Amino acid sequence: MEHIRSSPVTWVGEEHLGFVVNAAFSDENKHVLTTWLEGLREISPAGIYTMKPDSLHITVLDWVAPLFDYDGVNKRALYEDLYSSYNPAFRRITGAIKPFDVHFTDLRVMPGAIILVGQDGGQFQSLRQKFMDSVTLPGGGKQPPNIIHSSLVRFVTPEIDLTPVEAYASSHPIDLTQRISEFRLVETRREPMQDFKIIDAYKLAD
Repeated sequence: MEHIRSSPVTWVGEEHLGFVVNAAFSDENKHVLTTWLEGLREISPAGIYTMKPDSLHITVLDWVAPLFDYDGVNKRALYEDLYSSYNPAFRRITGAIKPFDVHFTDLRVMPGAIILVGQDGGQFQSLRQKFMDSVTLPGGGKQPPNIIHSSLVRFVTPEIDLTPVEAYASSHPIDLTQRISEFRLVETRREPMQDFKIIDAYKLAD
């Protein structure tokens, strides 16, 4: 049987400006994920880029996507133009959501990445849909995802056999729960979130 091989991405470490919304992991959960990634590096030291502890995050949606060029528009100017409508809309929506839990158990090894997928009570998708209904997304970007996930690994050169990676993921399951009490607006400058700053926080309802 033919082994599945990685499809390396080329943009890790490259400078790409973006303005994104995500949620942070607790220190305890970052420790769990970092320990898991350290174990992965031991069995597959080549061909993988693992997320750094402070860069680990739960994806929500992009205001200005890092890896899209919006037909050559100045992305910082685009963000500044969108902010006046995006910020109040997102704050209004998040202010009506009570803190909730996301349960992560589903590890998915794909040719370009390893992602950890979680489940909630519908809050993530409801938030995304309400936001899209409230604003006009810029052309040349991308739609929000329809899953709750955190990207743990990106596969980079050299191309590798993913069989031992899949075996490690299968024999080292992850089971953690993250309490979501706020979302963050982040300016990211180098992928994947290697150089970033937190611009604002959107706390959920008391």
